[in-house]
Amino acid sequence: MTDSQLEEFRYDVAHYLLSKMSKGSQFQIALDRVLKQIEHCTEEELAEMAPSELPKHRKQRDKKAKGF
Repeated sequence: MTDSQLEEFRYDVAHYLLSKMSKGSQFQIALDRVLKQIEHCTEEELAEMAPSELPKHRKQRDKKAKGF
């Protein structure tokens, strides 16, 4: 199998695997991929990409358990 045939075969298998996943799983894979692509970005670069309505920093949630 040539390199181009192998690349096309990978594409076909990936397409098949994605088509068998739920929409939620497809979204999670896409989100993970985008996170991987922007992990090197600085805070300033992220601020340039972000929409204006997105807060720059989210408040940290209190992680104490509420108890039962």
